[in-house]
Amino acid sequence: MEKSRFLSKNQIVSVTLLAGLLSSCTYLTQSGRSSGDHAFIHYWPQSEGSGLRLAVKDLIDMKGYVTSAGSEYIAKTNPPAKRDAQCLAIARERNVRFVGKTNLTEFAVTVSGENSYFGTPVNRWDGKNKAIPGGSSSGSAVAVSTGRADVAIGTDTGGSIRVPAACCGIFGLKTTYGLVSTKGVFPISAKHLDTVGPMAADIPNLVKGMDLLQRGFASR
Repeated sequence: MEKSRFLSKNQIVSVTLLAGLLSSCTYLTQSGRSSGDHAFIHYWPQSEGSGLRLAVKDLIDMKGYVTSAGSEYIAKTNPPAKRDAQCLAIARERNVRFVGKTNLTEFAVTVSGENSYFGTPVNRWDGKNKAIPGGSSSGSAVAVSTGRADVAIGTDTGGSIRVPAACCGIFGLKTTYGLVSTKGVFPISAKHLDTVGPMAADIPNLVKGMDLLQRGFASR
């Protein structure tokens, strides 16, 4: 961190500088994972870009980052993706703000949203942390419901967008198979059931999210 060069042992620093350093520390742990409610595996709250704040499920390739699929083993052994998944092409063109890669159930295989390695994203509607966030796109739903993303891109094979959207009180759309490219998305189903779709807190943003996945969708 650039500001850290001003710090040394026993040095007195300004309140503003110290507050900035501490706030940065709360966003990411030393491992690069989001602290707090476990919605994000990678969180970039100060990312550059304009327009929508977009979160991406960590089942979808982003250049330069390992696509963990919610798995400790894959997170530690797989190389970073060499290119973005094809479904992110329009978002890149429009210079949206990518705010992070979101947590999920390991290998996206359950609808509970729980993850023993990265931590289970906390459903904001349950103050006692007993309600599941739903899965497998659990982190995506929590990121949207807590206001840290305007839109999240999730995946749905057997309910992985619809279930967490319902559990977290937001909107989610399972697209028709083949409507949005799954090239660069970690495969779950061998029977061509995997789909990519948007999640948002309201219908207008859901439409904007879908417009990032299918060119011209919002103008229909």
